[in-house]
Amino acid sequence: MTDPTRSAELYHAAHERMAAAVQDLSAEDLDRQVPACPQWSVQDLVAHLTGVAADFVAGNLAGAPRPPWTAVQVETRRNLPMAEVLDEWTVVGPQLEKLVVDGTTSHPLVCNPYVDAAVHEADLHGAIGSGRPPTDLWLTTLGWMLDEPGPLTVVTPDGTYTARPEDGPVATVRTTSYELFRAIFGRRSAAQILNWDWDDPAHAKTWSTTLARLPQTSVSLND
Repeated sequence: MTDPTRSAELYHAAHERMAAAVQDLSAEDLDRQVPACPQWSVQDLVAHLTGVAADFVAGNLAGAPRPPWTAVQVETRRNLPMAEVLDEWTVVGPQLEKLVVDGTTSHPLVCNPYVDAAVHEADLHGAIGSGRPPTDLWLTTLGWMLDEPGPLTVVTPDGTYTARPEDGPVATVRTTSYELFRAIFGRRSAAQILNWDWDDPAHAKTWSTTLARLPQTSVSLND
């Protein structure tokens, strides 16, 4: 579990970086497709992030974080000026941070909003080259996501993690922490995961399609 103050700080910093990255973008750049979220533009991605904060603050958690829930966030803000969307995020972001620090909710997504922010900051980088999230953000995210024993051991230069999807052989693999971070959220293709340093090719074949916790991209991403 991430300390509430630390969770709020990580989220706050990610919010500031992403807002700064998009506030002066042209209409053409805002309409650019996000490779890791091919159904979304950059505008849509920021609409989602703003909508997540607003919904968490309002207690609108029914269906979170499934696509119908996020679709409403995006559609509601799709045609608004980016400045207006960012103004809303400026209001609801600090409200969410206060909610996290006050400890009045135990919902894991609400308590750890930096996780979704981390994933989408990396997505935004892939779309506009705004820069990878800081290392401490994705390492904290990995620590939260992979915090229980499991059959897959992933060795990285920053630490060793275990993954525990429903099924899978006992296996060991070596990769970088950033690649693992992107892979568990579906941002790496099976072909990319197969190219990690596996202890056994058979294990690689199985885990390359079962490691991701979110739907896996069918194309290789380089972000």
